[in-house]
Amino acid sequence: MPESTLWSSNVTAERELVGRMRAGDQRAFDTFFNAYAKRLAGFAARRCALDASALEDVVQQTMINAVKNLATFRGDSTLFTWLCQICRNLLADARRKQARQPVIESLDLAAANRATALPVQLIDYRDPLDISSADSQRSDIRRVVNSLPPRYVRVLELKYGDELSLEEMALSLGLSESAAQSLLARARRAFAECWAAHEDESHGDSGIRDDMSAS
Repeated sequence: MPESTLWSSNVTAERELVGRMRAGDQRAFDTFFNAYAKRLAGFAARRCALDASALEDVVQQTMINAVKNLATFRGDSTLFTWLCQICRNLLADARRKQARQPVIESLDLAAANRATALPVQLIDYRDPLDISSADSQRSDIRRVVNSLPPRYVRVLELKYGDELSLEEMALSLGLSESAAQSLLARARRAFAECWAAHEDESHGDSGIRDDMSAS
């Protein structure tokens, strides 16, 4: 089946689901929650250091807000991409609320929480490089990713941050699936090359420091 036909069929299915929910079809609501709630929880968990209860509240509120605003869904993106945007806004609100609360945790624990809340998740998925997921490397990886061209950063975020399928990435980027796959492959190669250069530079600096210490 041609890519354009696959796009059209899935977009049509999502629009039909939204239409059924707007008409009050309970089965449609069940389908919606069963299809997206767990996936959305994973998306939110990778982007915050909230406890389980607060995280559940964010996910539930995301789904509720989505249901309340079904009329605004136009099908320009996938339902999951639309939900992710709602969730991002709620996570930002939760972080601001958390920041206003008195700090009672240790500085070491706070630093650990910040480290695990970094948005770039390339390490966690062992792709495109099989790199250790030590927190000490996360800031380096974020800097390397952010040094890439914006279109590469975007496609890597969609793939490894939002966990979108190839079809969903293509729709979000306004590309065909083959073009999106090609862009992702180029982004992976660019990251691998930049990371290798970063590693070489780091090892070179370490060697210089060792030589200075020895002297």
